[in-house]
Amino acid sequence: MFIFKLVVSENVQKLANFQQIRYMPRWSSRTPKRVYYPEEMEKDVEMELIPSKDKKEPPQKSDYPISFSFNSKQMKSEQRMPTLRKMKKQKESTTDMLETIIDGDGNIIFTKMKDNDPRVARVLSNLKSAKSLKKQESFLVEGKRLISEALKSGCKLQYILFSRKDDVDEIKPDLPKLGAQLYKMPYNEMQMWSELTTSPGIMGVFKIPDVGETKYSLPVNIICDNIREPGNLGSILRTCAAVGCKSVILTKGCCDVWNSKVLRGAMGAHFKIKIEKLDWKEIEQNVNTTSWFIADNSLVKTSKNSSMILDTINEIPMEAYDELKYIGTQEMSLIIGGETEGVSQEAYSLVHSKGGLRINIPLGNNVESLNSSTALGVLLFEMRRQIKTS
Repeated sequence: MFIFKLVVSENVQKLANFQQIRYMPRWSSRTPKRVYYPEEMEKDVEMELIPSKDKKEPPQKSDYPISFSFNSKQMKSEQRMPTLRKMKKQKESTTDMLETIIDGDGNIIFTKMKDNDPRVARVLSNLKSAKSLKKQESFLVEGKRLISEALKSGCKLQYILFSRKDDVDEIKPDLPKLGAQLYKMPYNEMQMWSELTTSPGIMGVFKIPDVGETKYSLPVNIICDNIREPGNLGSILRTCAAVGCKSVILTKGCCDVWNSKVLRGAMGAHFKIKIEKLDWKEIEQNVNTTSWFIADNSLVKTSKNSSMILDTINEIPMEAYDELKYIGTQEMSLIIGGETEGVSQEAYSLVHSKGGLRINIPLGNNVESLNSSTALGVLLFEMRRQIKTS
């Protein structure tokens, strides 16, 4: 800050008045220490004229003695202020919540929020946006059981949103001490964000895990073809995890495996089995199995321009599931189709080229087909029974 010290005599009152008027716009946004009126001007009165920081004008030439003094400490302080303000603003925007979940005394640390807090909208709306779903960065689960399953499986926790502290206390043994953020929010707002009819009162946001090779008891890869119903896909994953399959492979026509309905239907199976998403060319190149099967019924739904695929289907032998011997095969791949679309042409072509089979479950009472997950359960448990009793 520059300080102009002007020594005024009786003969230069006009000049002093002119200087006051000249600097008046610069004082308009400030609180002056004192305002001198012309009649109050006395001989050898010292005035401190402080120029604006926004615009610096060069010193004007004058015939009257003007001395300048420079306060270096005050100037450096003014220069640092914008930088300090900027740093403070950045800190406030990045640390709006605590990263500590459990302190040294064992207390749960959380942030209490009111209705319509923008931070909740920021967290939950990102999980529903097309960009986030495309990147598959995070997933949302509701309820203490699913949150505990994810924590026990080593999934990285990002947020816990809850309305009752007792719910958090129940999963406290599985919670990490650092690295996540807890929100306590009103239940009515949580109900608005929930996809369930009645919200359980607690939600967890996790990073999608990279599940590698897992322990398996049944050397079978399940290939889901056109499974578009989230409830069916969740049940299929749960069945595969219960039987102990090697992996589950999803093709392009399947629904999102991290959909909230799929997560509820799977009941934690996502964290216990290897799940991959491949196209048919990648499946042909990367899945090396000795036996290929299609879960099929006697009714094959085809379009008008599918005479070629009908010939391919008829060339694939069909066997009853309980008459086929699965003993002795090193690894198997079983393709299961959706109830609406059925098995795709790519699946039939692949199994035909691999010399595979169609396996059928005989049904009674003129029932055409079973639910996809139900049919898969029948086939997988028969495979496991034969392999375990051999």
